Amino acid sequence: MRYVATGRVHPERADVTMLPPIVWTGSDGFKITLSCESSQLTVVLDDPPVDGFVAAFLAAKQWARAAVSALSFALGTGYTVELIQLVEESAAVRVFGVRTEELMFAPHEPIFTASIRLSAQDVFFRMALVDYARGMADETECAAYCYRAIEAIKSAFGPGDDKELWERMHSSLGTSRDEVETAVKAFADPIRHGNWSSFPPTGRQQRTEMLQVTRNVLEKYLALRKPSA
Repeated sequence: MRYVATGRVHPERADVTMLPPIVWTGSDGFKITLSCESSQLTVVLDDPPVDGFVAAFLAAKQWARAAVSALSFALGTGYTVELIQLVEESAAVRVFGVRTEELMFAPHEPIFTASIRLSAQDVFFRMALVDYARGMADETECAAYCYRAIEAIKSAFGPGDDKELWERMHSSLGTSRDEVETAVKAFADPIRHGNWSSFPPTGRQQRTEMLQVTRNVLEKYLALRKPSA
């Protein structure tokens, strides 16, 4: 089975080129061919050990990030990867969006307005939002970003030691320690400590759940602080 993923390297104006193509070959016959010209990425997966097009897209994204991160290291330049679509061997085209409908507020305007106001007043909430947004965009490190976002909100309940802050947060927001630890922390810990060999694989359902738990903490904190106009 062959999959071809395409996307770009940001900042696109950097005009990143990696030619000739980079080729990785696994012992099981799995081959990855990656090329980039004028910041336009192409990743070809031949016979990847994946189950379906979503897993193939995520595998292509990980390998693209590996190559682009190596170039970042060599050039002392911060590049990021955006893969957009995947073409299957059958010629079916899969375009991957950026929104998770289960996480969207409807209507969204009141949340947006209140979040802007609180962000201007509260550095903990501002940085928690940044990490939450990163978690939505990064399937691999989603758990770590979610947990750091929750930790930022916890820190807003200081001063005090860590145990006191967690207890104060859960008491004030009506959130659950067990839920945070089961849905988020258990997946975040290996990443936070760089122990990738112990990182449990996550599917869309698990990532959505950890994002929902994080969103719940942020939403309740936003309501509690009642930002002024």
